[in-house]
Amino acid sequence: MASSGLSIGLTGLLISQRALQTIGHNIANVNTPGYSRQVNVLSARDPILTPYGQMGQGVTLTEIKRIKDDLINNQLLNFTSLLGSAEVQDKTLKQLQSIFNELSEFSLNNRLEKFFQSMQEVSMAPELKSSRFQLLQHGINLADTFENLDAQFKQLMNNNGQQISTKITELNDITSQIAELNKRISAIELLAGNANDIADKRDVLLTSLSELADIKVSNNDNGTINVLLGGTLVVHGNNTEALSTTNTGQGTVEVDGIAVLNSGELKGLLDLQDVLLLKYTQRLDTLAASIIREINNIHTEGVGLDGGFTSLTSTIAVNNATDQLSNTGLAFPPTVGTYTTGTITSLDNADGTTTVTGVGTTFVGNVDPTDWIRLGDGNYYRILSVDSNTQLTVSGANTDAIPVATDVTDGSLYITVTEDGTGAITKTSISVASNETLNTLAAKINSVANLNASVTGNIMSVFSDNGYTYNFTKALDTNPGSIGGSTVSLSGHYNGSDNDIYTLTVLDAGTGAIGTSSAVIRVTDTSGTILTDLDIGSSYTAGPAGDVLQISDGLSVSFGGGNIAVNDTLTFDVVSDPDTTNVLTALGLNTFFEGKDASTIGVRQYIKDDVSRIAVASSSSPGDNTNALRLVDLQNSSTTDNTTFGDFLHGVVAELGIDTRQKESEKDSFGSLLLNLENLRQEVSGVSIEEEMINIVRFQQAFQASARYVSVISELSDILMSL
Repeated sequence: MASSGLSIGLTGLLISQRALQTIGHNIANVNTPGYSRQVNVLSARDPILTPYGQMGQGVTLTEIKRIKDDLINNQLLNFTSLLGSAEVQDKTLKQLQSIFNELSEFSLNNRLEKFFQSMQEVSMAPELKSSRFQLLQHGINLADTFENLDAQFKQLMNNNGQQISTKITELNDITSQIAELNKRISAIELLAGNANDIADKRDVLLTSLSELADIKVSNNDNGTINVLLGGTLVVHGNNTEALSTTNTGQGTVEVDGIAVLNSGELKGLLDLQDVLLLKYTQRLDTLAASIIREINNIHTEGVGLDGGFTSLTSTIAVNNATDQLSNTGLAFPPTVGTYTTGTITSLDNADGTTTVTGVGTTFVGNVDPTDWIRLGDGNYYRILSVDSNTQLTVSGANTDAIPVATDVTDGSLYITVTEDGTGAITKTSISVASNETLNTLAAKINSVANLNASVTGNIMSVFSDNGYTYNFTKALDTNPGSIGGSTVSLSGHYNGSDNDIYTLTVLDAGTGAIGTSSAVIRVTDTSGTILTDLDIGSSYTAGPAGDVLQISDGLSVSFGGGNIAVNDTLTFDVVSDPDTTNVLTALGLNTFFEGKDASTIGVRQYIKDDVSRIAVASSSSPGDNTNALRLVDLQNSSTTDNTTFGDFLHGVVAELGIDTRQKESEKDSFGSLLLNLENLRQEVSGVSIEEEMINIVRFQQAFQASARYVSVISELSDILMSL
């Protein structure tokens, strides 16, 4: 009896002592990150059987248990991953905003505005070299700003790639530590029950791992865990699967072995690399390329103060002079295109024209008069008029059996040759085919009177004969030919919006000569629209010093004396865009900018060497600013993704602002949710000093009571022994 009673009292003393040790452990770790409060789980010892029934044997410690809520812990891991992704993206996007620095006088937007302001000043005084020098400087500043932005973007990309590699190293280290703790936990729990403190350390590592990437955790029977990350089992009991990275060039990194990531710092960094930074780098390149292309397209069609060229050499080499220009490595290949009809029928009009009817076609808005169209026989035909969405009129008869016009395409390059002595201008149109090569283009230019073109080292040079200069301007052909026996002269600046072909037709020949009776010449455009009827009757003075009559769109005409007859005709080209294919820009002939994107943009060296070469004119007149005005108009033209240069840039900056605010909002939102979850975790798993003090009192009293019980039992035993 005494022995049994002492044993019961002893269990009470020992259990109270162990409970106080657990309480002390809790209090000592009140500020330990990730620590989960521990409690002793007590139960009555198995009773013994007596004749009077079961008799209790005291208390036993079943286990020391961690207090935790798996649902809250899983949510903490999820939102830790989401916060990690938002934080890294928010930080980098804010850096990107500071790089744009739109409020600075050195911003790209400011540089762009300064460039066009200086272009406007040149247009007001094209003969002044001082304004040209200013334009040159602003062009250099604009190019430098693009290059600086691109360099900083690339540095951000490099830093981002380095962070990805560092995070993978960190991830592998964490998974190795988790596997090692798994090993220790399984050994401990096999021999001595719960490994609470080591499990807490493992949970802290899981939280750190969830910052890097979203993870899925599963439990094993032996106390170990498995961790799935991005489709890869990175921890399986005591084993790990190390991840690696591969440099893919230009600062980018590919993570090997991960199928899909949904959140975490790695996901944020990969999204920055593959989506956000790439998007804004491409936007910058798009704007730079558009500025290079559009400025050069117009600059190539103008002349400097010298008024023309005796020689030009392309500054961009093709890969092979016998390959098609559209597939030979040019940054801006010629944009030759054709409109291919659906099912068509055609009717030969027996007057050199053919009416084409298309089924399922939309000619209006897609093709224009003076364009070329490929019909069912595979050949190209010049469009004379667009009659409706389903009908147009082309030159030449269309027959499936006899291919015609096989050397004609829908792109044109106009070359103007000027005779030095007389100033006479002759304009020649060269068709640029979709299968054009540098060699075939040189041959076509070489066929123009008083011009010589050659190809050496995959670049083309064009020279004029002595006594001649040439250019690619929209200047009129001042000597278009004769109508009947009367020589026709053109003057003015054509300001129409499209290339066109005007036709002069004698309606009334008077008494058979210019300047007689009621003679009239009608002027029509390609579509047959009547532009005007010119009175060249008895009131008209013919000859070199004769009357000049206005047609339209800035164009005027005069006639020399000579015989005419009804239905005498003369056609001539009027040109708004001398190079409809932009082959001059593609080859770098008389361009202002060099390069193809933000990293390569720059002002051509020959412009830097001589600002008089800035092509702001369309003629040799010192005050001619017609090409400068075209360049100025680019500022308000929808040339970049259907917006102006400035609007495109503003859109990019606005989009960056939206992306930044979104990531900042996500960061704040996930941070707030994570704080709330952590508070909930602390309510469940955290150590409460007040609660632990109460438990100290409880188990202190229990210990004292057990001690008193043992003392009483001992006294009783002594009394019994003394009897």
